[in-house]
Amino acid sequence: MSLVGKCEVLSDIGTDHAYIPIEAIRADLCKRAIACDITQGPLGIAAKNISDAGLSDVIETRLGNGLAPLHEDEADCIIIAGMGGMNILQILTAGLEKIKKSRLILQPQHDIEKLRRFLYNNGFEITREEVVHKEGRFYEIIRAEYTGKTEMPSAGELFLGKAKNPAAYDYFIYLRNKIRKYIDNITNDEDKTRAERELRWLEEITK
Repeated sequence: MSLVGKCEVLSDIGTDHAYIPIEAIRADLCKRAIACDITQGPLGIAAKNISDAGLSDVIETRLGNGLAPLHEDEADCIIIAGMGGMNILQILTAGLEKIKKSRLILQPQHDIEKLRRFLYNNGFEITREEVVHKEGRFYEIIRAEYTGKTEMPSAGELFLGKAKNPAAYDYFIYLRNKIRKYIDNITNDEDKTRAERELRWLEEITK
């Protein structure tokens, strides 16, 4: 939750069990939260967890796809976590006008490079990133805010991101070793060139 920071209204898209908004309220990061999900089953579980936590007066559940349940400028911090990067990208595209005054906290399961490119192309600045290592898996987390500027970083920066915390270093070592293992088995020239380029970036940052 360190990337979230203080806000008035936090919205968790694809909330599942509402653990994030419950934790955010308990940590005094926000005054109110909106837990959104596309299916009634998880939302019902979320509502029960919120009620059991005694937070029904400050956390509201809403049913709907992506950002559709939110009004424009309603939430000043929006969290989308635990989905594929392309799924997150589609959600942001569909609700682009709703997020320009919001801080975005995004945790894609994959395709993070494409998500970074989308953010920069649409006037968002990635202000901070972290990598979390939990239960044997690495999770990359992005914090972004709208500036209106569309300055694209280098290809290396898009691939590596901005995370500098200790878990990020471990993650880069993991990626480096993974690419070293399979690079000789790549037969497609374009894929091999890309892997060689990524390996050079990773070797440079993990010297």
